[in-house]
Amino acid sequence: MECLTYGTAGMVTTREFISMTMLRMFNDPRLRIRYLAAEEPERLAILNEVIRLEPPVAHLYRRVQARADGCPYDPGALVDIDVRQTNVYPDIFTPEPDGVCTDRQLTASERAGLSFGDGAHRCPGSHLALLETDVLVRALFDAGAVLERSPDHEFDTLVQGYQLRGFSVTFSNSAAAP
Repeated sequence: MECLTYGTAGMVTTREFISMTMLRMFNDPRLRIRYLAAEEPERLAILNEVIRLEPPVAHLYRRVQARADGCPYDPGALVDIDVRQTNVYPDIFTPEPDGVCTDRQLTASERAGLSFGDGAHRCPGSHLALLETDVLVRALFDAGAVLERSPDHEFDTLVQGYQLRGFSVTFSNSAAAP
């Protein structure tokens, strides 16, 4: 059951993240140009910023194990963590919490905010998701990807996150299309 959960969760969320990354790149030509010209470390930093701002899973539910200093919840309480709000907390994500900024002074695990979870529940495939996205996004743009139709934004109750449906891309360089 755990393997099925990991496989499904990784597949669904990475698919949505790839779609959101493409949409962001289509909607922000300067970001797309910067991304495509960058070396891998900067591309991965950009992808971390995109997933921080557009987490495929918008809410994490955790049960309090023990009361720590400053924790207002009793052990056993179920806490809903709003990932979107947490990921733009201005005391952590400065400057411009709502913008793509690859120069933040954060550790590698902090760069994506809580988009990959944290601690014992951190996504074990987070590095794979970023690398898969990088390879596919570059391949699509190298093949001349052009936005034909923006997707409809829907909500997936299973992962408490967005779904992008009806996304249509054509290729200006049909000979190079994958």
